[in-house]
Amino acid sequence: MNAGEIGAAAGRIFNYKAPLNWIIRSQEDQDDHGIDCEIELKDSSGKALGQERLFKIQLKGQENCSFIEDGQKLSFSVSRARLQYYLNFNIPVILVVVQVSSEEIYWVSVTDNKEILEKVRDSSTDTLTVHLPVENKLEKNDLVSFDRLLVAVQECWDFLSIRDLKAAVSNCKTLQPEALNTCIEQIGDALFKAYHIKLDQLLLDRSFDDLYQQASNIIQSRIVPAKDRFLATLYFDYAFKIAPYKQIKNEQIEEQLKLCECLVVFAREQKEAAFRLTAIAKARSSLFSFKVEQLLAHHHSNENFKSDSFEYLYMNREIHKQYHDACAQLQKIINMCHRLVNLGQFDILADLMCDVALSIGMFKKIHTARGSNEAIAFLDEWFEKMLHTVLMYSSIFCEMRKIEQLYLMVNLQSELKAIVKFDVRSLILEHCPSAEKLLDALNNVMASKEEPKPLFEASIEEQKQFFADMAKSLGMDPDDPASREGQFVAIGLANYDPTDIIGHCEHMFVDYRPRGMIAQQLGMHSLSMPIMTCLKHKHTVGTGNLLIKAFDNSEGPEFALGFKQSHCDKCSDCSPREDDWVWNLKWQQEERKKHVDWLDKIDF
Repeated sequence: MNAGEIGAAAGRIFNYKAPLNWIIRSQEDQDDHGIDCEIELKDSSGKALGQERLFKIQLKGQENCSFIEDGQKLSFSVSRARLQYYLNFNIPVILVVVQVSSEEIYWVSVTDNKEILEKVRDSSTDTLTVHLPVENKLEKNDLVSFDRLLVAVQECWDFLSIRDLKAAVSNCKTLQPEALNTCIEQIGDALFKAYHIKLDQLLLDRSFDDLYQQASNIIQSRIVPAKDRFLATLYFDYAFKIAPYKQIKNEQIEEQLKLCECLVVFAREQKEAAFRLTAIAKARSSLFSFKVEQLLAHHHSNENFKSDSFEYLYMNREIHKQYHDACAQLQKIINMCHRLVNLGQFDILADLMCDVALSIGMFKKIHTARGSNEAIAFLDEWFEKMLHTVLMYSSIFCEMRKIEQLYLMVNLQSELKAIVKFDVRSLILEHCPSAEKLLDALNNVMASKEEPKPLFEASIEEQKQFFADMAKSLGMDPDDPASREGQFVAIGLANYDPTDIIGHCEHMFVDYRPRGMIAQQLGMHSLSMPIMTCLKHKHTVGTGNLLIKAFDNSEGPEFALGFKQSHCDKCSDCSPREDDWVWNLKWQQEERKKHVDWLDKIDF
């Protein structure tokens, strides 16, 4: 085959294997000058997608290619002038080499290729060698192989944006003051857009520490425009809800409220309706979530009191006040949703629903117990219609992150699932068929998710986490050294599992006697005074502090030695349990029944 025949064959092979949604425009002239073809992508309706979905292809054919490095790279020679010509384009250029004998197609990006850039800059030879990795191979009907090329095209566009930005900065020195101000503004917009892309990538990669640092630098900067500080705060807020760097519950709430305050300040500075509405929506959704979380914790804790007790009546009155406060906050959110619909601000509405959907599901539990039938029916009908609107909007615009959030919330929270009567999956796929893989993946995740265990069947750590979370919601954070009630709960959590004590000897038992309002609120057995007793010799010690310290305290004075030092160390009947023996709540209850006569005689 001569050169012309090889070139023609390469063109036919490439056109045959290219995806159907590629618009291939030939740009080759008779003298083989210029670029070979331009590619533009089109959507499912056949509409061309335009800028950043456009790139150039330099197509080369060889009857048999030369491979190096044990066949891992294709080696191809190109004139230095030709490569320099490709690098001058303001649009991505991809070099494609077709091995005609095997009809195999390989590619490499030229625009952002460091190896090519260095060779063109440093080499003085007229011909340069370009290496094409064999993994960059295009196969017909293998969309993954073509998608890999499109990712490279997008990286080329990013490279060109930075190159143009550097060129613009370099040209600033020749501009007049007025033109210089315009240039600085435009460069700033491009720079901060790059920052936002970086924040988005950090969020996708779950690099939260880097995201916090990057966003903080933008938020605190005095030269960054308000709109960019606002967007950085939104990224910070989203990450903080997923991975808060504050461990104390009250501090987490304070941090979120500070972020809401920042959004309000930046929105006032920016003076645009969309920013103002977003800031208000974030503030209201945060306040509603905090109130509902606390309300739900109090609602559950009140079930631990006897219905005719003073504590029950007192707490019930407090819960009713909290319920009315939550209703007032929800009314503000409902009014805002209607306002956003009237203004056509569906993107802000979708974000608001993502923020409050779970809280509405939690509120539904208390609302069912305390609200009127009319109010309950109204909330159900309103939420279903609002969710339908938001899902339709998010699906039309293929907002995958919002689709994922709402789909999971509705399917995982039973209260929301009971409200929604329409087929969520069908609605999404009707307007966004490309979401099918995402929904299938989410279904697989939900199918593999274990059903919640009863408290008795959960692990010790899961049980302790349950009580710790409830205590935090009630304002008694065990992680907060400044909270007196929280530290009381922390001691109860430390005393929760007496394996180390009871495992020391089969005659040992710890009898828990929860007392006081906090113990009743949480329904946690280890709050208040635990009592250690030897069931054989009837030695008994009670403590209001750390149980393990009361059991084993060899370094204390004679009168303050631990139970172990005072009784066990000199006991000939000490009989350790098996090494793998572990205490649990069920064992505790069954064992207490066996020795109830003796245990009830112990009075502290």
